[in-house]
Amino acid sequence: MNEINKVALYVRVSTTAQLEEGYSIEEQKAKLESYCDIKDWHVYKVYTDGGFSGSTTDRPALEQLIKDAQNKLFDTVLVYKLDRLSRSQKDTLYLIEDIFLKKNIEFVSLLENFD
Repeated sequence: MNEINKVALYVRVSTTAQLEEGYSIEEQKAKLESYCDIKDWHVYKVYTDGGFSGSTTDRPALEQLIKDAQNKLFDTVLVYKLDRLSRSQKDTLYLIEDIFLKKNIEFVSLLENFD
């Protein structure tokens, strides 16, 4: 595959506790960008929601990610952990199956492997 894989990085923190546990925005971004370097993927854009709960999809950067996915502006969505995308399994499934996969966009979680 010679074409460049354009990747959307999505990072989120909701609390200061997460900042102290190594889930900071910068920490997540650094790990995701390193992974992209290893895979030779191009970072299209970093979507950042700081201070937002994962219990709802009502987050500015996530809403922009969804719009951009519907316009197929990237090939892959990469998150540090699944719960960064959403704390709700229902919302996570909706985002992956009805938004990303419908547009042929891959979804990758750095810390979890799943199909």
